[in-house]
Amino acid sequence: MKCANIFLLCSAVLIQTGVAQELYTQKGTDPTFEELVKRKKLPDGRSSKEGVTGSKVKVDNRLVEITPEAKRPIASDIKIHTLANSAVPRGDFENWSRWYQEDSHTQIFRLFKGETNVHNDRENAARIEAFSTIGWKKGDWHEWSGTYTLIKPIGAMIFQVKNDKNDWAVSLLSSINGSVKLNHRRGGKDTEIANNMIGKPFHIRVRDNGHDYEVFLDGKKVGDGFYDRPAGTTNFRWGMYVGGNTVTQDGMIFVSGATIDGKPPK
Repeated sequence: MKCANIFLLCSAVLIQTGVAQELYTQKGTDPTFEELVKRKKLPDGRSSKEGVTGSKVKVDNRLVEITPEAKRPIASDIKIHTLANSAVPRGDFENWSRWYQEDSHTQIFRLFKGETNVHNDRENAARIEAFSTIGWKKGDWHEWSGTYTLIKPIGAMIFQVKNDKNDWAVSLLSSINGSVKLNHRRGGKDTEIANNMIGKPFHIRVRDNGHDYEVFLDGKKVGDGFYDRPAGTTNFRWGMYVGGNTVTQDGMIFVSGATIDGKPPK
């Protein structure tokens, strides 16, 4: 779906038991990645502080924030990693609305066809991720909780327990058809933990202590393991990251109630 005109209103539709339900509306325009490069709206090999704004996405929170966990306030101690800047502070989020927006308790993550990393020489590596500003070493347990809704899924990593020296320990991967896989860095094959999830909110909870981790889907434990991280610190990252792959179509996901070390909802 393309929003070619400035005031065009776009709708994502979820067909559920024969009834069409809008999950979001979209107003405005999003130039192609090629247009942004041509107009020099993106830096070439350096970080940008200017950002790029985009069309406004309005979430139907009644249909997306449907669990107590989804209604939690978005974690405040976060930054975002975009194509053009790897550590955008919260105070500057609105300048980067092409890729990241917030509506009530829901974070909106978007990537667009053909986009690539532009702030350094790493090939492809398009991403829009939020990440926790707190980091930890082996010891105390930390917990991330959030409710995902895949709107326009692409082949991407949508969650990772990330160490700044030893890379990721465990991750979640989405596919273009709406399946979700659990990937362990140390041993084991990818495990599909959900399928046909386009437009269907699902809750993820991940616990990590800098060595061991546990992953839960809708309250059920779906995996655990460990990964040695002898140096550096670990944090949580969530959004979309394609690594060495290309972005073959526009992507968008919602994450509602993203919470770090929060208390269980009442």
